[in-house]
Amino acid sequence: MQLFSHLWRLRGVVLLALPSFSAAHHSFAPHFDSNKSVFIEGKVVEFEQRNPHAYLHILAEDADGRSHVYRCESHGVTQLERNGISRDMLAVGTLLAVDGVQHRRDPYMCFFSEVHLADGRVLNVNGAKRTRKPKVAQRDSIYGTWLLAPTGWRSSSPPNSLMALTPAAVQAVLAYDPLKDDPTYRCEPVAPRRVWFAPGTPMSINREADSIFLRHEWMDVVREVHLDMNEHPANGARTVLGHSIGHFEGETLVVETANFRPGVLRQYVEQADGSVKGLLHSEALTVTERIWFNARTNSIRVIIEQEDPLFFTTPFNPSSGEFAATDLEIQPFGCIPEVLK
Repeated sequence: MQLFSHLWRLRGVVLLALPSFSAAHHSFAPHFDSNKSVFIEGKVVEFEQRNPHAYLHILAEDADGRSHVYRCESHGVTQLERNGISRDMLAVGTLLAVDGVQHRRDPYMCFFSEVHLADGRVLNVNGAKRTRKPKVAQRDSIYGTWLLAPTGWRSSSPPNSLMALTPAAVQAVLAYDPLKDDPTYRCEPVAPRRVWFAPGTPMSINREADSIFLRHEWMDVVREVHLDMNEHPANGARTVLGHSIGHFEGETLVVETANFRPGVLRQYVEQADGSVKGLLHSEALTVTERIWFNARTNSIRVIIEQEDPLFFTTPFNPSSGEFAATDLEIQPFGCIPEVLK
């Protein structure tokens, strides 16, 4: 079975072309080597239809002609389907090929960015490139459903973040293994900033009586912002996403969140030597989000400020993002905990 033999001969198992993986849900570099691209041709033996990552199992021959089952990861099944790659296309028994890059620790794992079908179609996991933005009805406020705009966010952390740690933070970082302890493997949403900047999944803002609800498809997150409270409960529960109170400054919604349990700010921070560490936070973390509507661009903007004096000796720089109006409906995410290989 060599449906794609012309591609196999041309490109081989290891490719020079570098696919784009900018929308991966967890940090790409610690798990996959972007300098080792692969082209795998074979028969689908299983498709794990799951979020936050789907896995395609392909029975294929390696460069020496031996048969192996390759387990290739990509975006979650919800995002794949939105981008035109349906479950039927990846059904058991289907003959296809995938473009991807090699896993750093397992020679029979990859991350795929393109699917080559037997009828000649080549589908990208990030969807077809559009020359024009789809027309969406004009909004008049922050309320509605929104989608992170391409290149619409700027991520930041404390300057020299892993050099600005208190002794307590150093101990927390040492106890955290990024390759095993990433909260998303357990279907935990990490922290508010991570929730905002999950790519490819919509979120909505709605008001119900004296509360505003921030609903994110990613991890099925629902955050209630209490407009009728001026302070956080002194003995309130400490959770991954904390307790939020809010008020308006003109047209800008200001959300103040505290009562966090100790956790993770950033799952992976890549070091100069190629290793990775995590960026952790204490229960003293506070987060302030400012959200406002831009009528000219029919979008909302958010600026996120974080502070944690127990773990950091240097203040954080803000993170900011733009979210375009969208007609997408929020779908159940139904995260399934990852099975680490």
